[in-house]
Amino acid sequence: MIKFIITIFIYSLFLISFIQGKTLDNSEKICLDNLVLNLGLNVGTNCSDKNIVNCLDGTYVYSLNLNSNSSYQISQQDFQCFSSISTVILTNLNVSPFFLVGPFPLKTISLINCNTTYSQLFLQEISSNLTALTIDEIPPQIFNVYINLSCIQKLSSFIFRLKNLDASTNNILLNNDLPVGVINNIPLLSIDLKDIPSMDNVNCSSINLRSFYTPTYQGYNNIPSLKNIQNIYLYISSGYSEFNQFSLIPKENSIESLFFRGSLLSRQTKVDLTNLTKLISIDLRDVFVEFNHVGQIPLILPQSVQSFSISGGEFLVSVKEFFDLYPAISFNSISYNQITGNFSEWKNRGYKSFFINNNKLEGSVDSSWCTTLTILGDNKLSGELPSCFTCHLLSYNVRYLVNGSGVVGGNNFTNVYPIPTCTTLIPNLRYNSDSQQLFLYGDDLGFYSSDIMVVSPSPSYVFIPLIYSKLFVAYPVFKIDSPQHIDLNFTGSNQVFTLSTIQKPPAVTLVTTSNQSNTMIFEGTFFNYNKSSIKILVGNNQCLTTSATFYKVDCLIQGIYDKNTIAQILIHVEDYYTTNLKILEVSIFAYLNQSTSVYNCSVDCSSLGGICNTLIGQCDIKCPNDCTLSGTCNTTTGICNCNANYQGSDCSLPFISCSSDCGASLNHGACNNQIGICECVPNYQGSNCTIPSHYITSVIPCSVDGGEVSIYGWFGNNGDGTHSLSSYNVLIGQLECTVTSINQTTIKCNLGAGKGTKSIKITNSNYPNVIFNGNGLFNYRNPIKTCPNSCTSSNNGKCNTNTGECQCNDKFTGFDCSTLVSIIETAPSTNTSVDSNTGGVTLTNENTFYEISIISLNEISISGSIVKSHQLKGNWSIVKQNGETIDPNIFKFSQTLINNTCTITYTIEEIKLKDKTFTFGTTTFTLKKDSLKLSVLLKDYQYQSSLNTLQLVFYSAAGTDKNSNSDDSNDCNKQETSINTSNADNQQLSNYIQIYKNSKILVGRFINQVVADSRPTFMSSTIINDNSNRSTSSSSSIVLGLNLPHCNECLIDPDFSILVSPNFKDSCDGSTNKNKWLIPVAVVVPVVGCAVIVILSVVLYKKYRYNIKLFAIKLKPFRK
Repeated sequence: MIKFIITIFIYSLFLISFIQGKTLDNSEKICLDNLVLNLGLNVGTNCSDKNIVNCLDGTYVYSLNLNSNSSYQISQQDFQCFSSISTVILTNLNVSPFFLVGPFPLKTISLINCNTTYSQLFLQEISSNLTALTIDEIPPQIFNVYINLSCIQKLSSFIFRLKNLDASTNNILLNNDLPVGVINNIPLLSIDLKDIPSMDNVNCSSINLRSFYTPTYQGYNNIPSLKNIQNIYLYISSGYSEFNQFSLIPKENSIESLFFRGSLLSRQTKVDLTNLTKLISIDLRDVFVEFNHVGQIPLILPQSVQSFSISGGEFLVSVKEFFDLYPAISFNSISYNQITGNFSEWKNRGYKSFFINNNKLEGSVDSSWCTTLTILGDNKLSGELPSCFTCHLLSYNVRYLVNGSGVVGGNNFTNVYPIPTCTTLIPNLRYNSDSQQLFLYGDDLGFYSSDIMVVSPSPSYVFIPLIYSKLFVAYPVFKIDSPQHIDLNFTGSNQVFTLSTIQKPPAVTLVTTSNQSNTMIFEGTFFNYNKSSIKILVGNNQCLTTSATFYKVDCLIQGIYDKNTIAQILIHVEDYYTTNLKILEVSIFAYLNQSTSVYNCSVDCSSLGGICNTLIGQCDIKCPNDCTLSGTCNTTTGICNCNANYQGSDCSLPFISCSSDCGASLNHGACNNQIGICECVPNYQGSNCTIPSHYITSVIPCSVDGGEVSIYGWFGNNGDGTHSLSSYNVLIGQLECTVTSINQTTIKCNLGAGKGTKSIKITNSNYPNVIFNGNGLFNYRNPIKTCPNSCTSSNNGKCNTNTGECQCNDKFTGFDCSTLVSIIETAPSTNTSVDSNTGGVTLTNENTFYEISIISLNEISISGSIVKSHQLKGNWSIVKQNGETIDPNIFKFSQTLINNTCTITYTIEEIKLKDKTFTFGTTTFTLKKDSLKLSVLLKDYQYQSSLNTLQLVFYSAAGTDKNSNSDDSNDCNKQETSINTSNADNQQLSNYIQIYKNSKILVGRFINQVVADSRPTFMSSTIINDNSNRSTSSSSSIVLGLNLPHCNECLIDPDFSILVSPNFKDSCDGSTNKNKWLIPVAVVVPVVGCAVIVILSVVLYKKYRYNIKLFAIKLKPFRK
């Protein structure tokens, strides 16, 4: 940054030198030479005299400032030869009365005390190039000067002022000749004139009108026409004026600021200015003593006023009450009004400024006025002046606030002379790097920026008051320019303070004690000047702070203490940054009978759990619980050295050796030496962790004729002695499956003929008590498939015995071909909703709803009991979709199980635009448009035993929506809930469940295939609870458990779709066709018994091999 600034500075010097070295263009030089020659001026030809000539690029004249008593008359021709001139200031010159006509390139002209025929200046149209025109210090005019608004309308500003305001203003006439009926914009006006013209048709941001005499009757009547002027300044030099006309200005006005100077007539009533609804500032000066209403300020103001000023009046009553009526006023000046009363009763309500000087107020000054710029001088005030004033009486500005002109008979404060020593000035600094602001805050800081000087370092800063006496700010202050501490000189108090710009605890270097006086002196840096913010504790004794600076703090020890000891001393500093409190603490050690040098530690001892021994500059770290008296503490490291038979960070835990190494060398387990027992990894068990805990992940079954069965899972390592053909006994159902081969992950065996779903029981022959029981993991493969409901009849469809699916005739549809195609279009519509909080899905049709949700994940032991249940409902967190394309029809949720490594991802997909085909295992199926597809991915579940399996629990409810707006005439469709499981047959490729409610049918389809750890296998389901027969409830529910194999990754993939079937009456009055409809739910999962509405399919995927939702899942075919 410094190099950059230096570079810019050098470049600027070069550029200035380069420009100054250039010479004027030849034609410009000739033009300038002729002009200065005529005026008798001496100007260089290289734009060297910046007070007279400014040039553009050192080549062309840009502006001229000419002052001459020459008799030469300036005309427009003198400037026509300059090509780029924009501004001229002509002082004391003779000017042609036609000078303003042009043409010339000038944009800004100022004529100061010039000699011309002013009455002729505006007889012709002035140059269209002009944007600003100032004519000032005009001598008295004896001829009329007519100024038409149309002549000056195109200017941005126009000033026409006499040198002395006198009677010749009667000869200056401003004429509004602009078109009527439209609002015309005019420039900023400042003009001396005879009378106020009508301005109904003009809009202007500011006008300044001065007149020697009071306005005429017509002029008074024109005041209401100033309604479109934002800022009005009127000055009447002589006579008495009527102020009531301002109350006649229409309410629809633009006036924000009103200034009036001049004598005003007395009032019989108050002037009501509430019509000036946008008025922010009103300033009335020299109003005359008669301008009051029975001694009161004779005004009624709008509540919008924020600044109020009045002077020259005589207000003897109700002044304080007047300001109580207007809480928005924050800038107030009531000087020179002969106001009387007791100022002790006046309290500061938060004014920015409050001027009461040159009145007759008595009483004292309340300390609340310290936060306001308050001018008190030239009253009859007395008593003690608050310290915020007396601390800065060396400042001329503050003395003026207190005493004003200092005339005899003024204020008589008791603590002003001689000037007292200031002890209450307490400054603080804090730097805000984000806003690049340096804040000065504290008590009795003063009122003026000029009274606060930066002594060191450079650069200096200007502190602007935000809250007088309390808060100042300097900005911008760049971080590179902000040191850690700054020396400030408060010149009004003649005190220099060293102040920290950062929040930093005190850095103590030396402690000195005095046993005779019980005092302690702390020397160092980064203390502060606020005694009350510094709390010091010497051992158990308080040490009362008696004085404080940046470099030193003195305190007086309270109570009785041992003076011949070493004490721990805690210095506690309350550091306030505006309203934010931060406690800065430092702890040191010191002798109480001699001086002590303080050595700080090189590291933060508190982060190590210890304290710094400042006598030697090393950390003294306490051990946890003092090692529980069962070990010794190393205070350098804070680590316990435990005695024999104990362990732990604080030596509180017993140490008991195990009888073996628990198979640690083979990663089978480790010794829990707190209890002396081996803790095995999930795949092993036993006292020495030598017994393998086998498990099954998937099975490839044989056909109903019997044959080879492949069982996949984990069956021990080569060194476990479990890989001989006699290591395991395999029982499928009641039949023994003869083992033909075995390795770590696969058992192959031969099984006799059979049919249906069976459990698999595998026993370790070496350890007969180690049994894995796979409930419902085996299902004989039947090459001949049956179809649901035999496809209703031969007229409806025929069965494909290879796939187990009905092939419907043209007029029928549905899983069993029972639904007429012709009635689908008249079926009621179904709404699907997803709860982003619970992950639940609700299907609603008319007044009937079906709810589907996942409620828990259970870990099941080999005996079938639940050893751990994880509640899932209501614990889902929605997952935002990443990537370029966000599918609005996909909702994804996730959660991580408490005290488990398992993560579960739950995805819901709505099939919206068209039918969609999926491949699952060896089965391909199509979901209709408006179907619903779920996926649940379980990954990295941490089993309590490898012999355990998982059960995922789904909940479904069918009920009546009591808040539905459906017509009561539909009562003919009311029906209690019933469940039909006649088509739930494991020998079909798909199984179906039907739930009836209010003549509506929810049909669930279950595909009896699943993939576990990249292999297809069979999985059963269990009805846990069926509440469908409750007659007293508005809803019926069923809970279904999906029996998952022992897996590392499990994917459940249900699908829901909507069809139409017979028996529903779309009108109970018999006027329309009677149709039936159903909601079939396609879910990939096998069914045992009643599998309810959720049809689930569990697939265990390798994450890197499968795209779960967007693509069909293709698996290797089963082995034959």
